[in-house]
Amino acid sequence: MKRRKNNISPLEDTAEREPVTSPATAQDSRHIYEALRKSEERYRELVEHANSIILRWDKTGYITFFNEYAQQFFGYTEAEIIGQHVVGTIVPASESTGRDLRPLMDHICNYPEEHRYNVNENITKSGERVWIAWTNKLLTDENGNAIGVLSIGSDITKQRLLEEELRQAQKMQAIGELAGGIAHDFNNMIHGITGYAEVIQQLTCDARIGEYISHILTTAHHAAELTKQLLTFARKGNYQLSECNTHEIIRDVCAMLERTIDRRIDIERQLDASRPHVKGDIAQLKSALLNLGINAKDAMPQGGTLRFATSNIAIDSSTKISDFEIEPGQYLLINISDSGTGMSAEVRRRIFEPFFTTKESGRGAGLGLAAVYGTTHLHKGAIRCRSNEGEGSSFDLYLPIIKDCARLSNPQASPVIEERNIRIMVVDDEAIVRSYSKTLFEMHGHDVITFASAEEAINFYRQEYENVDLVLLDMIMPRMDGQQLFAFMKRINPDIKAILSTGYSVDSKVQEILADGILDCIQKPFTYEKLQKKIEALIAEGQLPATAVPEPG
Repeated sequence: MKRRKNNISPLEDTAEREPVTSPATAQDSRHIYEALRKSEERYRELVEHANSIILRWDKTGYITFFNEYAQQFFGYTEAEIIGQHVVGTIVPASESTGRDLRPLMDHICNYPEEHRYNVNENITKSGERVWIAWTNKLLTDENGNAIGVLSIGSDITKQRLLEEELRQAQKMQAIGELAGGIAHDFNNMIHGITGYAEVIQQLTCDARIGEYISHILTTAHHAAELTKQLLTFARKGNYQLSECNTHEIIRDVCAMLERTIDRRIDIERQLDASRPHVKGDIAQLKSALLNLGINAKDAMPQGGTLRFATSNIAIDSSTKISDFEIEPGQYLLINISDSGTGMSAEVRRRIFEPFFTTKESGRGAGLGLAAVYGTTHLHKGAIRCRSNEGEGSSFDLYLPIIKDCARLSNPQASPVIEERNIRIMVVDDEAIVRSYSKTLFEMHGHDVITFASAEEAINFYRQEYENVDLVLLDMIMPRMDGQQLFAFMKRINPDIKAILSTGYSVDSKVQEILADGILDCIQKPFTYEKLQKKIEALIAEGQLPATAVPEPG
């Protein structure tokens, strides 16, 4: 009788042969066999129930083993997945980043030792994209020939999303710094353009030249509006916080949209918030909601529904919403939704970047949503966008509400003051600003002296401060900025009267200087008329002398 090989268990083989060992030895063999069997069961149970994805696949990429955890994670039964190729089942042909995964899978099959650790995007049976960190080990037969790969994976999707959010936040911060710097320098240039245009306007009697100057000033004004949006995105924009009723703002925005957008778009309001008051800048909040409404309009070329809704929510702990971290407290939630074309994931990731737009050339600068982003930061809130292609878009805007919501009284108009001539000291590192300021201010009868650096200004002020009525300080200067210079000059003369001019406008640093005693802040580019109104208001308040500069002689 020939001995059977490889297809019977050791116990079955022993039963067919004549006993050549003692009963004790046979009993030992059974104990060994039982121990091996139990060990194998424990090993299989460990592999099947391990909290990791464990699979085995052959050299051609076909799956030969898929543990229970992997089945639950990917949504495939063992019968569905065994014998299937990894690409097309748990591995997509390409990642959402665009990387082709087929060559990678082929390379892992043939050279797993070069891919002991790799990270790639996978896909579940339901179509959900997930990120898995894999460790791979070469499997060989008894002759050392490669027969497949053993792969163990861990789900790192949440970690990957957090890393992506961090990268996005860092990118937006960097873009914000760049945008703020560009806007600041650009405002200085516009300031010079408008200044000299005003000088020419004062000197000419020619109606044609006057018309051309008017066009220059209008164009400069439009350029200033663009830089204002950049500054808002960079969180360095001009803002004045006060108590405001968001329901009134939304009604105003809806009324504006109803008069201007396609009549085929229905505008709905559902204002359910019982506490709609926030501390904010009415103009900026109105502009933000208007921008969101206009973007929704552009997404509905054939008409549709634009909806504004409000509600109150409580946030119990520090919460991350998109790129924003908001503190615990009571919040107003404004939802702006549309039934438009929606956005792809790639577009949705970039909508708040300045100059990014999907509109045709000439139909938008790509700054509207960037300004909304900046406004949200300035108000210590958060904004989140949800959108899919063909399913419309929805924006959730979170704003902290205030406890007291007393209505503000209407501001009284400032009394008209007869123009007075004063002694002005201008400190600005931009030559064109100094030159324009001296020329134009002196044309209106003021006595003006200019300085390019803080050091020159300090030396003069130390000797002549009694003969200076007003100091016009630039915020951003080399070596010593406006805040430091003001503090130094205040030590020389505690009663210094100064106005801060800045291309960045009113940010937190300027607020500090205002608290230190500076009279006011004026944003570049400003016209002479705007500066003169501030001077008149300060004279009316008794902050500046009301007597004219004595005539020389």
